[in-house]
Amino acid sequence: MVNMNSEKVFIVEDEVIVAESLNDQLQSLGYTVVGQATSGEEALQKIKKNVPDLVLMDIMLKGVMDGVETAKEVRDLHGIPVVFLSAYSDSETLQRAKLIEPFGYLIKPYKVRELFTTLEITFYKHRMEKLIRDNERHLKTLLRSIGDGVITIGTEGQITSMNPVAEKLTGWNESESKQENVLDILQLEETGVKTLLTDLIAKTLVGETVSCLVEDELILVNREGKKIAVDISAAPIRNDDEKIVGSVFTVRDISPRKQAEIELSEARQMLRNSLTPREKEILHMMVKGTRTKEIAYDLNISSRTVEAHRKNMMEKLNAEDMTMLVSFAVTHKLVPL
Repeated sequence: MVNMNSEKVFIVEDEVIVAESLNDQLQSLGYTVVGQATSGEEALQKIKKNVPDLVLMDIMLKGVMDGVETAKEVRDLHGIPVVFLSAYSDSETLQRAKLIEPFGYLIKPYKVRELFTTLEITFYKHRMEKLIRDNERHLKTLLRSIGDGVITIGTEGQITSMNPVAEKLTGWNESESKQENVLDILQLEETGVKTLLTDLIAKTLVGETVSCLVEDELILVNREGKKIAVDISAAPIRNDDEKIVGSVFTVRDISPRKQAEIELSEARQMLRNSLTPREKEILHMMVKGTRTKEIAYDLNISSRTVEAHRKNMMEKLNAEDMTMLVSFAVTHKLVPL
């Protein structure tokens, strides 16, 4: 029954004999005692200079601050666990101690085994809570860095979280959107889309990962009435037992993509308009693999004329050779394929 990690413990006990006995017990168990104090004020000063891994705190301290007040300061300032020691087990004392959420509570007199067990459980619980907090911070950072809106909901459709991108897209803050129904937040312009989203949620609750696919683009109408072209997908959220406890929605603003598609279409149209009807005929036949002589024969023109048209098209489209000209025509859909 020995601690192998030699965690640092600080003792706050106003009875010197009890404190010394506790000090010996802790050292025999493999812990490092980094300091002692007989009052709350003294404890805070010493802990500030040498922060321990855990504080053993007598509740009934003499002085301006009792053990409960001192423990609260230790928790708020340093975030380290506190285990209370007390000869009192009355309900009022316990209620006061509960207010600061201590990691443990030992009633004097206690056995060494009880002390060891309480401290080991406390250290383990503190490590696990820190790991959970770190994971939560990591997840929040990840959600904030994602370029898409992310909204999580419970099994009844109520919103449980929303990242900053989703806040910007919908016009709702996470705090005010919580417990609102997702159908009221994701207002979509398409006719009958509420049924579509309801079906989307229903599919995730039976384990499917799905996208909101419709023939026309989805238009999100946010809280301010702004219309945004979006893609929406959803997936189930499972707990540790693999039970589905909700859904996560991903909302992507595709307005930039739509704008780029419009600009590309306009640019392609300009390129098509730059070609004469005869050049389009020749280019179409080139794309199909027709040779110069065959083009000339089919169009009843000379091979020299075909070559002249090809040269003009290469200059207009900035193509260095015939291969590049054909590739450009196919890529930008300048002629029917």
